[in-house]
Amino acid sequence: MRQLDVANQLRDVVSRIILQVELATSQGRTDINLALEDAFIPILKSVYNLPHLVNLNRKQKNFPGIDLGDDHDRICFQVTSTTSLDKVKATVRQFMDRSYFNSFDELYVLTLTKKQASYSQAAVNELVDERFAFNCKKHIIDLGDLLGLVAALRITAQERVLEEFKRILGEADAYIAYSSDSIPKPTTIITNLQRIRLPQAVYVAELTIDDKEVIERARRSLSYRGKARSRNSVVKMALLLNDIYTDAWVCHDNKLFSFHDMKTSGLINIVDEGSAERLDVSDLAYSTEIDNVNVLKQLLVAEARELLKARHVRMQPKDRFFYFIATEEGQAERKEPWIGKQKAIRRVYSARPSKKDPAKVAHHQHLSFELTFANLDDSWYAQIVPSWFYSFDGFRTSNWHDDLLSQQKRLERNSSVRNQVRFIAYFLKASSDDEGLSFETLIEFGVGGDTDDVADDLDDTDISDDPDKRETAA
Repeated sequence: MRQLDVANQLRDVVSRIILQVELATSQGRTDINLALEDAFIPILKSVYNLPHLVNLNRKQKNFPGIDLGDDHDRICFQVTSTTSLDKVKATVRQFMDRSYFNSFDELYVLTLTKKQASYSQAAVNELVDERFAFNCKKHIIDLGDLLGLVAALRITAQERVLEEFKRILGEADAYIAYSSDSIPKPTTIITNLQRIRLPQAVYVAELTIDDKEVIERARRSLSYRGKARSRNSVVKMALLLNDIYTDAWVCHDNKLFSFHDMKTSGLINIVDEGSAERLDVSDLAYSTEIDNVNVLKQLLVAEARELLKARHVRMQPKDRFFYFIATEEGQAERKEPWIGKQKAIRRVYSARPSKKDPAKVAHHQHLSFELTFANLDDSWYAQIVPSWFYSFDGFRTSNWHDDLLSQQKRLERNSSVRNQVRFIAYFLKASSDDEGLSFETLIEFGVGGDTDDVADDLDDTDISDDPDKRETAA
């Protein structure tokens, strides 16, 4: 139990640190990594066995390119809140230009928020030579990777690391509070946290499906040819065999959870009807058991996935982010009306033609966003992290995704990202279920000002004074 308790506490604290760093960076305060550099030294010392690790900025102010280093074991780290390929390339370029390979054999880029799903190794290889090697899969790490390494330590070492993570969380909280208090009044800062209203109840019942039987039936009736990768995939097949197409459920510990009544939703077909019960959502939302809270978080993502289907927004299955798709086959561009400071239209999808053959599509560009849920001070919020997704067929990832995303990020200013957050929050609010999951208002920091004071994104077209555009938007 001691091991499980420490593991649960580690996951909770690390997820809260990530939340705070993302909150700071969404507000344009990307220097939060400077406030946390020293705090990560004890953890990295334990995980990588680096007794001589020091903050290089203590040796030389603003030590260029890298932040922490152990010149005895010849390992160094760049600590950053920026996860882009450009940031990685800039770090590696400085490392090579300044010949740091004479002092260090390995360079790690530690991102304080979730790293990208993949990075272009070919792009990095262009910057290095036979004197130094940088492996994107190994040397780009985030706090989730650190958590995995901590799990391999002895329980006493894990407890020490847990205390260090708690200190980091305290420093991140202090940084957020100090920075917010330092912003001049009447400025208002828009966060990427959107208040939500939870559904009133959670329904749960024991699953009764036979996995092998379901797979065999799926092969006969659904032309299924693969192997079941998880219990979730078997449950999905069982539902499809019963003509139930909802994704608003979670499977955990051989139980099925949903915000919807088992009978009216059709989920009753694959569960033991006698075991079905209705729980108050607070039983999960404010439980002291981490598994209960995690089930609720997964349920909220599943419910959002189901709500957004009807509005032509899909979830990417591997990395589980949401992205806008075309509303009809062959659509060249999709725009959505919204109201910020004024009525506007935003482009959320486009099929980009090939330069060599304009009749062909080179790639599809989709506005995308990660959506996670958190309980802060006994209130629940959705956290929105906007980005872009590039596909080759409207759904599957383009081979050039990383490069295209990097190019797009270079064009964006902080105000553009804030505007994306505000648009997505508006879209989610319009997609809400009045009797179920409801997305409400974005949270602000600061006093005074106008919460809709940013309207400079190039993908927004003002339609407030143009009757023709108003008609089109409607």
